[in-house]
Amino acid sequence: MNEILSWNINKEKLIDYKSEGWTEDYFVSSPNNEFGIIVYNIDEWRMGAYAGLIGIYSNSDNPKLELNSSRTWIYFQNDKTFDFLEKSGCIVCRKPAHNPNNPKGGFPFVIINLKNRKFAFFDFDPTSIYYGLKETEKNKAKLIEVHPRDLEYLNREKRTNEIIDLEKLKWLDLIDFDRALEKYYE
Repeated sequence: MNEILSWNINKEKLIDYKSEGWTEDYFVSSPNNEFGIIVYNIDEWRMGAYAGLIGIYSNSDNPKLELNSSRTWIYFQNDKTFDFLEKSGCIVCRKPAHNPNNPKGGFPFVIINLKNRKFAFFDFDPTSIYYGLKETEKNKAKLIEVHPRDLEYLNREKRTNEIIDLEKLKWLDLIDFDRALEKYYE
């Protein structure tokens, strides 16, 4: 958590922030230190599965809150929570979105482009938590295995190395991030 101190973030200004309870807040900065992300109010939403709210900042010297939501929870798994697609300017996480009345997968990747003020979904089933995204070139990424042993136990067809073309995704205005779940099911 020393990194959060160097960013000088005032957590009390985050929407619906609750002081750390039985779980600690989590902070990570992008590899180029362009963005800092705090995951807070982390809670167990299913047995052994955690989610939290996010605040994304730019400018480590004078932090500016770029994105904060009190309604859009993201899946949390410590250092496997985010992927950074630096050439494309994107931050990637996952969103629990199970709805038994909808044919969509229920655990999409959420791709956030703060510079363009947009976000998009890459539809996926609950196995998204075993994968990550690795950028291959600008606006293209491939699925990589983050938890290969777990994927072996599932005995399902793997999606490893599948290419995602970011330009073909449906991009939504970041102003609608609070309504991400609604937007996902539209």
